Amino acid sequence: MQPESVLELMNRFQEPELRPWLTALAMPPGSQGLDVGCGMGLYALWLASVVGPRGRVVAIDPSSERIAESGATLENTPESKWITLREGSGVTLDEPDQHFDWVWCSDVLHHIDEAVRAVAEFKRVTRPGGTIYIKESQVLPALLLPGHLDLERQLQRADVEFQKREAGVRSFQERRQRTYETLLEAGLSDIRVETRIVQRQAPLDEVAKRYIQKAIFDRTWGPRIREWLSDAEWEERCAICEAESPHAILRRRDYYCLYPVTLFSARV
Repeated sequence: MQPESVLELMNRFQEPELRPWLTALAMPPGSQGLDVGCGMGLYALWLASVVGPRGRVVAIDPSSERIAESGATLENTPESKWITLREGSGVTLDEPDQHFDWVWCSDVLHHIDEAVRAVAEFKRVTRPGGTIYIKESQVLPALLLPGHLDLERQLQRADVEFQKREAGVRSFQERRQRTYETLLEAGLSDIRVETRIVQRQAPLDEVAKRYIQKAIFDRTWGPRIREWLSDAEWEERCAICEAESPHAILRRRDYYCLYPVTLFSARV
């Protein structure tokens, strides 16, 4: 496992709010569920702790490397006994009809070009009365540079332009915001949307510091978006976001951030 990867940092950053949230969902002890795009296996671990030893979690990912990382995450944990890991695509699930009580997909659907087809597959493998959960971070943009509204808007705009190189005409954020539409197009109607805010303030814990600095400031708002910023905007970004800058915002005693996480759920 790579503890400093963006995915790992994001999950750890959100963990204090998300783990209690998972416990409150319709995933009763003894239920069987599917984790689509399990990544490094943290959600599979958390989901398994919710369903307990009488339950079952099947965790799939199209990347053999991610499956190996998931195995490392789950190694020597009690929950590993009721988790099955395997390679698999969310667009063509290798499971029978009406097999699971619930399906979980976290921060993955916006990466799937055939999102409607994928959700239709989620629906196919879910039993009547079961639930499909699509979790997406930053359907609403986060507030990470309090007091620097114009700069943060420009950084977000530049990131959207960068994303279009991979995502196409619709950026990943637009895809996230169209999740409700995707669920409807896949034939689901009983849909709920709930958003919670991950809040952090100075003094930041180490996980929050590493996530914001490495995942957001250094990567998302790093050199990859330079071409969409003016020289003045880039200079201001460096002064505020670079860890070694004397004006680095994460050093401020009055720093805080608001980071939205949205859960779309649909009853089958």
